[in-house]
Amino acid sequence: MTDLPLPGSPAALVARAEAPSTALQTVVDPLGHHELLVVIVQLTLLLFVARALGIAFSRVGQPAVVGELLAGVVLGPSLFGVLLPGVYDAVFAVPESQFHLLEVISWVGLIMLLIVTGLETDVDLILRKGRVAVVLSLGGILLPFATGFALGWYLPSEFIASADQRLVFSLFIATAMSISAIPVIAKILIDLDIVRRDFGQLILAAGMVDDTIGWILLATVAGLAQSGTVDAASALRTVVSVVVFLVVAFTLGRRAVDGLVRWVDDVVGGETTMITLLVVLALAAGAVTQYLGLEAILGAFVVGILVGQVNRFDYQLRHLFEVVTLGIFAPVFFAIAGLRMDVAALLDPTVLLVGLVVLAVACVGKFGGVFVAGRAVGLSNWEAIGIGGGMNARGAMEIIVATIGLGLGILTTEMYSIIVMVALVTSLMAPAVIRWALPHIEVGEAERTRLEAEDEARRGFVGGLSRVLLPTRCSVESQFAARLLGDLVAGREVEVTTMYVSEGDDAGASTWTLDSLRGRVGRRAGRAVPSSPEDGEDHGSTASRCLDRMRSRIAATGESTVRGIVRAGGDDATRAVLDEARRGYDLLVLGTGTPGRRPDEPLFTDAVDTIIRDSPCPFLVVRSDHERFGDGEGVRDYPVERILLPTTGTTHNRRAAEAAFAVARARDAVVEVVNVVDPPRTTDVFATRPDVTPAMDLGADLVENEAAVGRRMGARVETRVVVADGDTDPEATVVSLAADTGADLVFLGSSVRNVTQRAFLGHRVDYILEEAPCPVAVVGSS
Repeated sequence: MTDLPLPGSPAALVARAEAPSTALQTVVDPLGHHELLVVIVQLTLLLFVARALGIAFSRVGQPAVVGELLAGVVLGPSLFGVLLPGVYDAVFAVPESQFHLLEVISWVGLIMLLIVTGLETDVDLILRKGRVAVVLSLGGILLPFATGFALGWYLPSEFIASADQRLVFSLFIATAMSISAIPVIAKILIDLDIVRRDFGQLILAAGMVDDTIGWILLATVAGLAQSGTVDAASALRTVVSVVVFLVVAFTLGRRAVDGLVRWVDDVVGGETTMITLLVVLALAAGAVTQYLGLEAILGAFVVGILVGQVNRFDYQLRHLFEVVTLGIFAPVFFAIAGLRMDVAALLDPTVLLVGLVVLAVACVGKFGGVFVAGRAVGLSNWEAIGIGGGMNARGAMEIIVATIGLGLGILTTEMYSIIVMVALVTSLMAPAVIRWALPHIEVGEAERTRLEAEDEARRGFVGGLSRVLLPTRCSVESQFAARLLGDLVAGREVEVTTMYVSEGDDAGASTWTLDSLRGRVGRRAGRAVPSSPEDGEDHGSTASRCLDRMRSRIAATGESTVRGIVRAGGDDATRAVLDEARRGYDLLVLGTGTPGRRPDEPLFTDAVDTIIRDSPCPFLVVRSDHERFGDGEGVRDYPVERILLPTTGTTHNRRAAEAAFAVARARDAVVEVVNVVDPPRTTDVFATRPDVTPAMDLGADLVENEAAVGRRMGARVETRVVVADGDTDPEATVVSLAADTGADLVFLGSSVRNVTQRAFLGHRVDYILEEAPCPVAVVGSS
């Protein structure tokens, strides 16, 4: 009997290719049992050892990537192959076709790692640091590039994979010397708790510019290597491809990605869907750049940047993606990179000498370039030393460069091992240099003020807002609430959704999204369907006018990201509002008022009452039963020059205080923070009026603490402590103060207490809402 080739083996593939073409023979054979077993065992060992060593290195203050890289060295021929040669041969000394299976997984990890790097690239930070960051990054690129190119040009020919490609080889070494490792740098800064310092921000901003230019250089050089020529036409074609891709990506691509992410979140939603969309976009962009003769990582990196700028892809989504990437795929990639490292080759005297020369050139070029640039822009010696030491960390990025160089046939195994060694050593050096320089770098007064303000915003309520929902039927009260909301989010990257809820028979007609492109997406029975242009034309026109009006109210203070949506409410509009609010909003805003309300009637309408009671997120209710605003078609801009803020120091009061200060800053209004001392009633226990001095001292501390927050937020603040007179309740005193001081707005904080199936904010809040001579805004939560 003739021996048959194993399914999936090269012999089987050749035999099938040579066989007559039939429908049956076009079916690809499945992966063989043994091949699958080997790749599973490889992944198990690589992931386990990589994570174990990564955790071990993290606990001693070193970057985890160093341990993950050493995992490949441990499992490679240098250690595992020596200690257990038989097992090593069975698991890792496999045919090239078998190793390619592992390589595919490695490339997936690489692409995901570049997505993470793109998500962490803060474009606003780069623009904010501007000139200094650019000068530092240029210093960190030009000198290392020049010294790296000279090194590549004069290295012995045995370190070049192809002797006739010395120019490409020199360009590649120059690029490898120019790169920095933002993930490693960011981890070091976070561990040292200096990531928000001016010093840390400069390192990050300069490193981001450095890496962005580095990836463009890498894509260009890789394109030259793939073309096999280095003539001017080939180089020009590669550079043009990079430039065209970047221009399209950051213009049309940016708008398309932004719109697509928002559309998918609106129509489908969910963390799983958003993560899937991110990876699909990265793979698609990677395919485009690979097709253009560039590297797939450039497309993945750019998509990471673009998606990272969309508010919908928030911190939780980024964190989830980073956890999966850094916990599974990145360690496998680094461990596989370590497998290729030949430690034995580094022990050869010639290779060791070249390795030390490369390490010296890498450190002198990067550190020297950044130091000189830092001094040129006025940084102190210690600041320049610290930034140079931080940007000298090559880490993951240089390993990626080395992996690409090896795959393109530019680097020999020895040169690959040298570059990986440089990445490891410079990553170990960076924390030590920064720690050495840090005690000598002073914190200036302006920097301290900024850090305190950022800390306040990070821990605060207003600073944490990213998505706000405002349901509306365009009532006067709702438009006033929209104007206050515009003040609240002015100057912040907050996405506001104004929601028009259709009623009655209109609900079944159509529901569509109004965005900058006026695109339409129908939603019937909770399922997204296309809507035809003629559906609900009258209803759509009403909704469109209403949402445009609300948009103008919100944007009156400044530019805001506002989108309008229409939802089918039918007979239960409150459920439509609550269903939308459960889609990840941070704040629900309601404008309400009941003109001519009888004393026995509820404070809020049934719809508003239910929404407040069941709201899944904090709410801002603005009550304004006043004719001074005009009618619904022509609301006058109600001036807010003085805001009254009663406080008792609770968490809900602090939220209301932040909202009041944000509105005051936008309107250039004054906030009067007041604490009303409620003394014991003399008719109850005391024969004479009790001493309220301790209570007033406590009140003074409370209002001053709130005022300090307002001043840090940039608002004008006044403080007052008053004692309720006689039998007057504190809430009545607040109402009197609002009238006496001419307050235009009162801000209150409260929580909902469910009483007889109605939302109850407390007797004092209800009294002020009902009796105040001006609009009242209540910040609370269920």
